[in-house]
Amino acid sequence: MVELINSPDSRALLPPLLACLPTAFVSPRPPPALLPLLSPILRQRLQILTSVSTSPDESWLKLLCWEPAKADRLQSIVDSTTFEPHPVSGEIELTDDMPATYKRIDDETLQSLVVLPEYSLAVIYLWCPTDEHGRGWRVAELLPRESPADDENTWASSISEATTQAKDRLLAEILDEKDEKSNSEQQAKDEEDDDDDDYWAQYDATPGGGETPNVKTPAPASSSKGPSGLSEASYFSQYGDVQPAMDSHDPTEEQPEVGPSSLNGDILANLLRSSMGGSEGPENGPRTNGYAHDNIPNEAAAHALNHPRPASASSGSSDAVAKLEQEAESQSTYEVGVKQHISTSIKSLFRLAKATGMSRSDFQSLVQTEVQLLNMTDNE
Repeated sequence: MVELINSPDSRALLPPLLACLPTAFVSPRPPPALLPLLSPILRQRLQILTSVSTSPDESWLKLLCWEPAKADRLQSIVDSTTFEPHPVSGEIELTDDMPATYKRIDDETLQSLVVLPEYSLAVIYLWCPTDEHGRGWRVAELLPRESPADDENTWASSISEATTQAKDRLLAEILDEKDEKSNSEQQAKDEEDDDDDDYWAQYDATPGGGETPNVKTPAPASSSKGPSGLSEASYFSQYGDVQPAMDSHDPTEEQPEVGPSSLNGDILANLLRSSMGGSEGPENGPRTNGYAHDNIPNEAAAHALNHPRPASASSGSSDAVAKLEQEAESQSTYEVGVKQHISTSIKSLFRLAKATGMSRSDFQSLVQTEVQLLNMTDNE
């Protein structure tokens, strides 16, 4: 339902207000007739501040204006003005030309401005539909008006025009807020793009020919001959030998498969032959801890390790080695040393083979192959 709002009747509203103003110089409190003319907020302001005021020099007239500078000027204007009532009617006479202008602040706040040029005053009224003294126009502020104010041109000549201006102003504020938000987002995006450009520009400025990653290098022109004079097929076939940077498999690091070898094979055969009762020559005679019988540095060095040692469980010795370790208990002292040397040598060879990547089964197969070669050596 649309509320019906009448224009303020200046001839009914202004005389009671102007009649109360001279009493500010004789009474520290506003007259009771003034309070119903004021808006609820301004009325409460006067009641509270005048009740707690302790200075007799403070006039309640300044409280009718919200700005301190204008309040001082208001009191000066009222001091120098004479409000004489008409001798017949007893009311203060006003001119006929006092048009009211309007401004809507929001959907619930409607103001009206009435200017009194002969008194250098301006009154702002507020429409109060639910006031305790009845609905109507109430004084929201009393202002000095020695010259037209800068914001007087923003007031509308009618209530409907004021409502339209309020809607246009609200729409303009929404559009300005939207444009400001859009500009802020665009500015943030531009700053982010500038940061990215500065980041990638570091690569272009790096000595050594760094280039921006997203700048693609043009493909070489197609021709039947490569850059070095090679044919096209030969030129591109070179890329097949390139090791990819992300490929962990490198063919050049592959170890060749271990095949039959005679590395230290004659030593192992001589040791096994000696332990199995083969012929003894000067070069394969009995040894003590690895030393020849006639080439022992001293007795202490020869017998420093002259005691049996248990074989490691992880050595992976073959059945022949296990048999040799069992026969070592009944052999002579030099045979025990020889067997220990064989066991230690096989363990060392297994560790060496394991370090190169050879599996246990391959190592056992290699040892068995060497043992089988002994039959060929005996037949020679």
